Amino acid sequence: MNYDAYMLLWQNAYIQLKHIDYINKSDIQVSKVLTDSSFLIVTAGEAQIIIDEQPYHVQRFSIFHIGKSQCLQITAQYSVSYFLIRYEGDVMYKDAFMQHLQMQYQPFQTNFSCVPANPIAIHNILQDMYSKWLSGSIQEHFSVKASLYEFIYRVFQELANGQGSPHELDKAEVARLHIKQHLQQPLTIQTLADMLHISTRHLLRIFKARYGVGPQIYLQQLRIEQAQQYLLENQYGIKEIAISLGFEDEYYFSRAFKKATNMAPSSFRLKYASHMSEIAITNENHFQYNKNQLAQAKRFENGENEIKMQKRIHHIKLPFFLSLFILLAACNENTNTSKRDEQTSPAIEQTRTVIDDSGREVEIPMKAERIVTDWYLGQILALDVVPVGGVTANLDYAAFLKQHYKDGEITNIGTDGKVSLEKVLELKPDLIITWNPEDVGKYEKIAPTIVFAEDAHQTAAEEIKAMGNYLGRQEGAETFTKEFEDRIAKAKEKISEVIPDGATFTIFEMFEKNATIVGNSSVSGGRALYQILGMKPQEKVQGLYDTKEVSGGRYEISYEVVGDYVGDYNFMINFFNKDGKLPATWTNLDVVKNNQIIELSSEYYFASDPLSGLHQAEELADKIVEFMKAQQ
Repeated sequence: MNYDAYMLLWQNAYIQLKHIDYINKSDIQVSKVLTDSSFLIVTAGEAQIIIDEQPYHVQRFSIFHIGKSQCLQITAQYSVSYFLIRYEGDVMYKDAFMQHLQMQYQPFQTNFSCVPANPIAIHNILQDMYSKWLSGSIQEHFSVKASLYEFIYRVFQELANGQGSPHELDKAEVARLHIKQHLQQPLTIQTLADMLHISTRHLLRIFKARYGVGPQIYLQQLRIEQAQQYLLENQYGIKEIAISLGFEDEYYFSRAFKKATNMAPSSFRLKYASHMSEIAITNENHFQYNKNQLAQAKRFENGENEIKMQKRIHHIKLPFFLSLFILLAACNENTNTSKRDEQTSPAIEQTRTVIDDSGREVEIPMKAERIVTDWYLGQILALDVVPVGGVTANLDYAAFLKQHYKDGEITNIGTDGKVSLEKVLELKPDLIITWNPEDVGKYEKIAPTIVFAEDAHQTAAEEIKAMGNYLGRQEGAETFTKEFEDRIAKAKEKISEVIPDGATFTIFEMFEKNATIVGNSSVSGGRALYQILGMKPQEKVQGLYDTKEVSGGRYEISYEVVGDYVGDYNFMINFFNKDGKLPATWTNLDVVKNNQIIELSSEYYFASDPLSGLHQAEELADKIVEFMKAQQ
């Protein structure tokens, strides 16, 4: 910004002050198009400000100049103080040079900002201006106009001398808006960080600090929310919704949706879209509804709304009785405790406060004993801890974990992805671990609840150490980490003894209409092979990692080009074609005809938790050794 040019233009400017506002309050929601050029000066408090789609997170004294007809949005949950000075300006010029300067820099329309090094002097000027403006006298208003020039001089002086600095864009909010505007596109943290010119670690830190979850989880939450809207509209098929929101196919969409909402998309549509259709419908808009919805509307119009009321009562019955059960249990416990207090002193429960992966402060036991989780069985079992409850249906694709507990030790708390709060309550947990921040509210009524996020931890060791800290099993985490490193070192040695240096690897997954290349840090053995064992991807596979956006941990390719990704050693997981025939473009490959494909069982290779990853890495090493012996 050419500050000398701006000061020269302001020196030759004619200014007409229109109004000065001063706001000092909480819970502000402002959104308006400015009818005049304006200065916005935030003097105290914290606010989210968006100027012409550019977001800023203001936590200290900040000055913004905003051009006429631009949109200003201010959001503040807590107390914030600011001045808004509106004016009209024009440059009085006598030669072509000043005319050219005004056309080039447009001083009254250009947006700029300043975080002053000396805010006190500027604040004093603003307070004096506002008090005189309120007087309404011509003499005082003339003084205010003179003070405005003093204010502008100090702003440009700070910027020109390098004492003040322009306010940085709110990069966390820029990232959030980018994600919101590109729901259908794959997202990598590295690409987003590069766009913002910051490191991935910095992006993860500021995004999670602001919004409670990482960018990937936030994207998934937005996609699920949008999917719910599409399902309620009842105009699109499941496959169409999946494709429009960037899911690989309807299978992965359905799995993600069920994980987030505890019901399949079809069940959600049947339950909630039908409820919406029970609203009275006029003859003029019947064409918008299907036959089932029209029948429901007709029943409603005929006075059968008592059924609807019974349904509503049914929906509130479970949470009501659950809360009542908890309340009565607590009252009973308090009564019994009062009686015991007459004889003995109560035990003091030791607790501590932690910050979970969503950024919440949670008071939890020093060492949890009765743990329930809706997802993270592998991370808990790795610490030699068997939770009292979990969604054991998840183990259908994580069979390695079954050897770490006995039948009956873990009570299944979920069916078809839906967690039963009654079962959780019966288990009397002292700690609940969830993947979903939206479920915290209902779980916290039963026991202290923390949110755990896999993408918040860079390596398997970090993931286990974080879980160990939450559970009060730091020593167990250290033990597992050491054992993990020792066993992986042996697995790597096994592989290095039988394969040449520089050998390349590929993991294929077989789908009905296409194949996929497994990503290098996620599901289906990708984390085990590439991240944990450190094996080298095939050249074109590496090209995918370097240039393409990953979707669901995989890269979709057509069967026509599947041969381009064949490595020196190739693994195949067949999820969906077990009873069908694979296309000729696959079966005619030399590595397939010569039985040089190493098959992996799907029930062992879906999970990517550190414990499953350890077992997968060891089995991959054994399979490579067996394959090499068979080739000899």
